[in-house]
Amino acid sequence: MLPRVFVYVDAIARAGSIRKAAEQVHVAASALNRQLLDLEQELGVELFERLPRGMRATAAGELLLAHIRKQEREFELLRSQLDNLRGLRRGHIRITAHETATRELLSRAISAFRTEYPGVSFTVNMGTTARTFDELQDDTVELGLLFNPPSNALLTRLVEVKTPLHAVVAASHPLARRKSLRLSDCLAYPLALTNSSAAGGRNLIEALARQSGHVINPALQTDSFELMGQFARQSGGIFFQLAVGVAAEVARGELVAIPLADPVLARGRLVLLARRGRTLSVPTSRFVHYLAEHMHALV
Repeated sequence: MLPRVFVYVDAIARAGSIRKAAEQVHVAASALNRQLLDLEQELGVELFERLPRGMRATAAGELLLAHIRKQEREFELLRSQLDNLRGLRRGHIRITAHETATRELLSRAISAFRTEYPGVSFTVNMGTTARTFDELQDDTVELGLLFNPPSNALLTRLVEVKTPLHAVVAASHPLARRKSLRLSDCLAYPLALTNSSAAGGRNLIEALARQSGHVINPALQTDSFELMGQFARQSGGIFFQLAVGVAAEVARGELVAIPLADPVLARGRLVLLARRGRTLSVPTSRFVHYLAEHMHALV
């Protein structure tokens, strides 16, 4: 319902260039640039700085973007309320989550929700903690699902459940028959950790290592769950994951998830986040209840 040129301005800001924005909105780059120039002339201000590596919003551009995104949110809320009057026959929910949370937990919650509300669709982005925080704060998504995220005053925690970390190994690994492990038991084997030290699981592992006087030199650093699984199966390595994140592989007998007994590692939390002060759409509010039920079933 926004003027088309406002949609273009928002696309340019998100993409960082005329060319990339044009590809996303399926308009010729020259036409998109012409629309932007016409709008800047009409408003009497420059909306973007033209930099060697792309476009960056000026102060005037930031003001316009805030107006555009406020209008988008208000229309989304209105449409959500109308959908509710029609019995929630339609709607769209946007989520950014770590891959751990999407593999079983989120897919099951979405499936259960769509059984009752088949007209509601979903967009699910894979994201690091930093990306999830950014997309929540700029309203790219409504919900974020992360393991052990740091505190953020701009976000509110809608649901939070205890989800301890597990050491994950191949079924043939020497530790595979253990009922529980401590981090110190794992240090004799090659370890795989996520790339970012700010990631929830890695943060807990490194905090415990520091407390214990150990230094961790991971053999593999990656945000790819599939690569971690291959690393465990082919290299005898160990990675750290939530039990729900490897449920399918464990059920097939490919991997074994062993609880970690260290108290620090038992303090992990799976957290559902939203931007503080944001009014969630009706479908999203209802989906939160579905997801909360599935999250609490992990405990």
